[in-house]
Amino acid sequence: MHQYYDAVILSVGNGLLKRFFKQNAQLNIASRPLIITLFPGVVFGDQASILSRMGADIVLYNNKHDFRIAETYKKQYKLSCQNILYGYPNSRHASKGCHGERIYFIDQVKIPFKKEERIYTLKKLIALAEKYPEKEFTILLRVADKDITVHQDKHSYIELAKQFQLPSNLTIERKSTAQAFQEMGYCLSYSSTMLFEAECKGIPVGVVADLGFSKSYANQHFLGSGVLIYFDQIDFTSPKIANPGWLDCYATKKVITTDEFNKLLKQVVPLQHDYQEYLFAVNSIESTQTIFLRKFKKLIRDPKQFFYDSKWFRRRNS
Repeated sequence: MHQYYDAVILSVGNGLLKRFFKQNAQLNIASRPLIITLFPGVVFGDQASILSRMGADIVLYNNKHDFRIAETYKKQYKLSCQNILYGYPNSRHASKGCHGERIYFIDQVKIPFKKEERIYTLKKLIALAEKYPEKEFTILLRVADKDITVHQDKHSYIELAKQFQLPSNLTIERKSTAQAFQEMGYCLSYSSTMLFEAECKGIPVGVVADLGFSKSYANQHFLGSGVLIYFDQIDFTSPKIANPGWLDCYATKKVITTDEFNKLLKQVVPLQHDYQEYLFAVNSIESTQTIFLRKFKKLIRDPKQFFYDSKWFRRRNS
């Protein structure tokens, strides 16, 4: 059906992107729409996330770090997409103005993943709220009860909180990010994309470093950011200031104006992509054995979600 449009903008998972580009390659070049892919958040140079999008005509990058990696991949794998450094979208209209005073901890699905790590986090937030009784604290949930999402929140803070007596100034809520930013006076998280938007709005941020640094926490790229913090060291009267050089690399602000981008779109035409080159590039970073193992683990961990995401389920319900 997508061939009947002038342009298609894709912001979906890596697997869906690969299937889309396989179908798209079967269309006649004359009937193909312009395909644009982008990133819904910060990916910190993740190979699979970048390469899976490079089957498009245009790929929009949030920051210089990812853009430079993509340019290297384009040459290495002889891909024909046009890489554009667009800048982090949420910073394009962000303005440093009045905001609230509430302290927000931003929940992330699967970060941290282990139950004991999330209990540790909750205990530290309780201690922080007790240390500052004059301040209001909120744990902003990523997933509410009964939400259907790509990743299931296995150890929800709401469920874990039933084991504790929460201070009256600490709440656990699910609300829009827009509403949260209106109330926010400090943004705390392990690696949430909201940290970048908060900084752009002039809201102090802190990246929790208590659990160390690894890809599983998506926080290794915050080294050198200047905003790493341990729960026991948080001082709301003297917040850390982000390193400007780090921000420019990972949270690049508007690089191309809307008018410039619209003008560019009029000049770009759908390209004749070599799907095999694209497939080779994508598969080169993940072996068949690794893919099978990942899917098998997903089947064991969450059979229901596995079949929701399967081709069979989508065909049966289409």
